[in-house]
Amino acid sequence: MMKTVPTLLGDTATILLLVSNPKEQQLLTRVLSSTGCRLQVVNTIEEAEQTIMQSNIDLLVADYDQESQGREANSLSAFDAFLSRFAQQRASHWVNGHTKILLLAERRNNNEMRDIFDLSFVSNVVAKSHDFDADELIITVGKIVRNDIFGPEKYLCYGATPVAYEVSSSSQKELLIQALTDYASGIGVNKRIISAACTVADELLMNAIYNAPIYPNGVRPYARRMRTVPVDLQPNETCFFSFASDGRQLVISVRDRFGSLTPEKIRSYMSRCFAMGDNQIEQKQGGAGMGFYFIMQNLNKLIVNISPGRGTEFIGILDISGTYREYVERYKSFHIFVG
Repeated sequence: MMKTVPTLLGDTATILLLVSNPKEQQLLTRVLSSTGCRLQVVNTIEEAEQTIMQSNIDLLVADYDQESQGREANSLSAFDAFLSRFAQQRASHWVNGHTKILLLAERRNNNEMRDIFDLSFVSNVVAKSHDFDADELIITVGKIVRNDIFGPEKYLCYGATPVAYEVSSSSQKELLIQALTDYASGIGVNKRIISAACTVADELLMNAIYNAPIYPNGVRPYARRMRTVPVDLQPNETCFFSFASDGRQLVISVRDRFGSLTPEKIRSYMSRCFAMGDNQIEQKQGGAGMGFYFIMQNLNKLIVNISPGRGTEFIGILDISGTYREYVERYKSFHIFVG
């Protein structure tokens, strides 16, 4: 049975929560109500369909696992079809473009993750685990509703200050990686987690330097160069590298000035990352195309913020609150925001 949670705001974005488990529904209702949005809660797809026909919904938060448990493959496809139809609706003035879908998902194997990224409507996947991250859910809703997407500080507790650099040459990479290493070592991060963070930073920096710059005619001047060939960026091509920690997470950010990536391209990269065999490797002159695979394998959360023609920001988050084993075993979250 559908229920509406009242809010103090008369005009605000509307969230539809589709969760059948009573305990999870209660937790998520409490968390989502804190965003100030108007919240409607349903237990079934049928109730969700009826609600969508009667109300203007901006964001659907759905438990992807509960819909797949105990169902045949064709039933799951019906759920995917429902989500795809929902994603075609126009959002209100509170939300940019079409309605958004946020999926809650447990850990999956490579084939299952590939199937998720093959879905055209996927933009936000929040990891479910025994220690559900309410902060991540609130931040995600806030970015969607307020259309305020950039900045790694959103993922840090108040007062944590990022260390920031402007990058104008590939020759700066080693110094930047060393600065990240020294910072993480200084706050006591596990050495293997530091190594993973440096792998991510290396790949993000190289993407921003070699692949991101693009001319108005569509030519990418450095994309076909081998990464061993130095590149000095023009003043309007420089990118920005930052990192920070709040004691719970190590956050890495790289932002370019171009914003030429699309959600569709990112999803295709991610799908290929989780494909088995040779499909993981995209053969091209500038590299083996394994960058996204290494990035995703070394992160607990990957956030991509896109402002077309203005900038793309990759934010990588590593959990440093526990042991290396706990970091490795944590489920992964993934987000695309377009502003």
